[in-house]
Amino acid sequence: IAQIDDSDIHVNGDYVGEGYGLFDDEVVNAVKLVARLEGLLIDPVYTGKAMTGLIDLIKSKAIAREKNVVFLHTGGATGLFAYKDKLLNSSHLSDAS
Repeated sequence: IAQIDDSDIHVNGDYVGEGYGLFDDEVVNAVKLVARLEGLLIDPVYTGKAMTGLIDLIKSKAIAREKNVVFLHTGGATGLFAYKDKLLNSSHLSDAS
């Protein structure tokens, strides 16, 4: 059994964006990317912003690609319906890697 202490947990608020319910094309891209690659439906309000941050931290090498990361998906897939127009009409087409 793995032991986790406070020093193992890192909180980063750099990816919250402009406010609640407001998100940019990077978040849309992250939502579409994990849906396409992992079959994981995440909302753009909370989980999509967190995933955007995780993807960026890996791309910038702040988190090494070979590291094990636990991403807690707390739900919110139903939130996709409230933002379907913005998600479908985004200028990004989710082809980022």
